[in-house]
Amino acid sequence: MYAMFINALLILILVFTLLLLCTAVVNMISGSPFVPSNRRTLDLMLKEAHLKKGALVYDLGCGDGRLLIRAEKKCGIKGIGYENAPIAFLLALLNKFFHRSHVSLRFKNFFKSSLKDANFIFLYLGPEVQVKLAPKLKKECRRGTLIISNTFHLPGFKPFKTFPKNKKNKTKTVYIYKI
Repeated sequence: MYAMFINALLILILVFTLLLLCTAVVNMISGSPFVPSNRRTLDLMLKEAHLKKGALVYDLGCGDGRLLIRAEKKCGIKGIGYENAPIAFLLALLNKFFHRSHVSLRFKNFFKSSLKDANFIFLYLGPEVQVKLAPKLKKECRRGTLIISNTFHLPGFKPFKTFPKNKKNKTKTVYIYKI
């Protein structure tokens, strides 16, 4: 019995190590490591988006899925989150399960998906990724789509609202763009 327990534990450690390695490789290739947004910045982003019930919200690089799940619970949105880092995606699935959420989580590269149906798009991606993403957003997003970016400016876009980093409130810089 003890030997079975040790073998099972070793297998779990091996699986976790492989997931960690895969996540590290994905993060190096994609240029956007999983860094969770703090709660106050999430609240600012959601407040300033003025989300409406039934709106289709995309979160590109959704990490642990907190933003979409909060938006669903607070505003009644329909959410689609894309994440290609294995550990972050598993965290998002766990969050979805424990919060009994109905958002759609996709273990997929958002560059290979259409963004044309989105009403709102949330971003917390590194600058290199946003440089590559900007032409896709311009090409696929329809007029009126709101794009909310945490921390990093979206090249080639002019924000219609910017909320600078606020050390007192512990919020990061938030940029809001409208197509």
